[in-house]
Amino acid sequence: MPPTKAPKHLEEDERRQHNRVAVSKQSPLTATAGGKIFTCYIEDISLGGLKLRFEGEVPEGKVIALDHPVAGTLCGRCAWRDGNYVGMELQVPSSDLERVLRCICLVL
Repeated sequence: MPPTKAPKHLEEDERRQHNRVAVSKQSPLTATAGGKIFTCYIEDISLGGLKLRFEGEVPEGKVIALDHPVAGTLCGRCAWRDGNYVGMELQVPSSDLERVLRCICLVL
């Protein structure tokens, strides 16, 4: 049986600007998109974005707001969708240090 082809977003890993780190402690988070509220989990994280796994319905819109009790509200745009997974490109208009600290808070 021939190997299955990886989804396009996985084929492009070598072009990523930031290394991704898997998140072992997955707590449910609230995401808002298109006026709807969703439950999701962070699968992996980088300084540039997040891989989110949604329960049930997946947001259709391009803009996603993710609420975290420590990191605050992080906004981003949907970079890709694959089943219940969404790649969220972070839109954090802040310094690199603040971005690093907010990302660390997401995985703690």
